[in-house]
Amino acid sequence: MFPELFSIGSFSLRTLTIILLVAFFLSAFVLWRKAREEHYAEDQVFDMFLTSSLLGAVGARIGFIVFHFDQFGFSPLKWIDMISNAGFNGLIGLIVAGYYIYTYSKKYKWDGFEVLDFWTISVSLGLSLVYLGQFFDGSGVGYPTSLPVGIQFAGLFEPVHPVQLYQALFFLVLYVYLSRVEFQYRNFQWYRSGKKSAQTGFLVSMTLILGGIFSFFLTFFKPPMIELFDTNIDQLFSLGVFMIGALVLYHRSGRPLPLTREKKKRKKLTDRVHASK
Repeated sequence: MFPELFSIGSFSLRTLTIILLVAFFLSAFVLWRKAREEHYAEDQVFDMFLTSSLLGAVGARIGFIVFHFDQFGFSPLKWIDMISNAGFNGLIGLIVAGYYIYTYSKKYKWDGFEVLDFWTISVSLGLSLVYLGQFFDGSGVGYPTSLPVGIQFAGLFEPVHPVQLYQALFFLVLYVYLSRVEFQYRNFQWYRSGKKSAQTGFLVSMTLILGGIFSFFLTFFKPPMIELFDTNIDQLFSLGVFMIGALVLYHRSGRPLPLTREKKKRKKLTDRVHASK
């Protein structure tokens, strides 16, 4: 739609590049502001965000190469060629970045789920801009459609679903929701499970749940990033993300997961109480 801001000779400045930079700094600012409000070490939080972003980008690239190995083979030049062989697996990148943030938080004895909550707020805003950038770039388009929402991008012969706009709108709405519910979820009786205070982790849980549902339905409007033996692996990943989010939400609400030691300990305690009566 609008892939280049301007070009001078052989040099061109792509719209996506500028939007990616804005998304990175805006996400960093949101996380820094949240960390400052909760009195975390601001320099350490920024270092954590920077490192997690780099590791996430590397993980996303490696994930894309692994699932498209027939395209890359054992050619390191193709692995690092981001012009002729561009591609990232965003889900894997987010998993790598999130895992690093959680382990980094534990290293400094921070509340890992609270930091992840802050991170999901910042990332949701950043992703809304990233997908908007993809829309202007004309990349990541959906299936052809005859519906009024269809848009014809440069180089295509028929209108397609503007799934980039669907994703940008979803993550913008998610950002607004997370920002508002951050100050309310501690009062949810069902989440507190009868306790005086609620545990952190609600925001990251809801992000996984809502993101998994949205991603699953989105697979019907865009080509799969990963497909093995005619199976849309994107759908399996989406369902997996949803299930993980549901389990985290259930556990962080104060309820023990089935088949865990905590569940067995609670059962033994309950049995003893009943036996003493």
